[in-house]
Amino acid sequence: MNEFQNRIKKFSEERDWNQFHNPKDLLLGIVEEIGEIRNVIKWEQDNEKLKKALNENKEIIEDDIGDIYWFLALLANETNVDINEAISKVIEKNEIRFPAEKLKSKHTNIFLGGENGQYKK
Repeated sequence: MNEFQNRIKKFSEERDWNQFHNPKDLLLGIVEEIGEIRNVIKWEQDNEKLKKALNENKEIIEDDIGDIYWFLALLANETNVDINEAISKVIEKNEIRFPAEKLKSKHTNIFLGGENGQYKK
């Protein structure tokens, strides 16, 4: 468990707030924060203008990303998931599915499943 996941766990335990945390509400908290980031760019289509809007609202984006991580850490703690282990496994799996030497600069999607065809029927 990383330092931040531990700190968030301790913070919640010191206040006896774990009783108020359930997976559904934690997931809804994550969705809400993602929606707040979306609101910064929701009507813009031009990629350069999207980047500019995100850069001009860095403080808002930073706060929302922090809140997303907060809710994610609470959810991970609730479900006994070590965020470091989880992301390490995903990185290892994606390195196999999407090898750089074969897929560099190529777009891929879930229907292609990467190099190993994980989602092909």
